[in-house]
Amino acid sequence: MRFDADLGDVPPALWAGTIDQLRFKGSRAIGEVVFLHRASATLILADLIENFEAERLDPPMRWIARLGGVLAPEGKTPLDMRLTYLAHKREARACLERMLAWQPQRIILAHGQCFMEDGEAELRRAFAWLLR
Repeated sequence: MRFDADLGDVPPALWAGTIDQLRFKGSRAIGEVVFLHRASATLILADLIENFEAERLDPPMRWIARLGGVLAPEGKTPLDMRLTYLAHKREARACLERMLAWQPQRIILAHGQCFMEDGEAELRRAFAWLLR
């Protein structure tokens, strides 16, 4: 596999008919491209939501995850990451609104337990900090 371009808001022709994508903007420090598999209405995220199962973490990591607000079943954007959006919440909120318009049914996460139902409601809950 060759990587020769950065991903943005427009999917490459290779998967444009199958997968939508969006560069989630607004952070001073972090960039993430999110994806929606159209046929299954599945949103795919890397770091924007983390949802760690407490029983799978050792006690120090469980404490850190609780402090960051990323313990299942109430996982969300980690606290340290949320802080990087403070100056540009409007820009991030516009990206979130686009993700909500996709009406995801499920959310696949890179970190922790996925949300296999009620994807749109889980997205609203996890990003309540941005919708206020």
